[in-house]
Amino acid sequence: MKSIKLFAFALVSSALLFSACSKDEATTTPTVAGSTYLVGKDWRMIAATLATAGSPTVDMYAAMPPCEKDDLIEFLSTGSVTLKEGPTKCDPADPDTSPGGAWALLNSDKQLRIIDGDTTFMDVVELNASSLKVKVIEVDMGVTYTTSYSFVKN
Repeated sequence: MKSIKLFAFALVSSALLFSACSKDEATTTPTVAGSTYLVGKDWRMIAATLATAGSPTVDMYAAMPPCEKDDLIEFLSTGSVTLKEGPTKCDPADPDTSPGGAWALLNSDKQLRIIDGDTTFMDVVELNASSLKVKVIEVDMGVTYTTSYSFVKN
């Protein structure tokens, strides 16, 4: 299975593009309320952008191959993530599902933490029964990058 897919691609892209930024995990506490929106549903990415001050916004979603745009992510109640191939596979030999790491909502559902080899903290912009929007803000060599992702319940 391709190593970076759907949400994993989105999450890891920030880590690949920029140096890692960590926050003190000891000061964060998981919450349950927002997880009811995430758990047990398949989410499909519909947008991914990269913005920097003074530069045009880059549409990362448009650059993704169609075989990744139909992939899904499921947040499990166990705190793990399952990545699911959509109807169009990039490689027909790819399995239908693969592990995607671990997740937690933190800071009163204002932050989503994904651990998939790297730890990524995303600000939750919107979370409801049908929509998930998150953004990652990172500073690299004095330049601030904002990567935004939008998902819909499939």
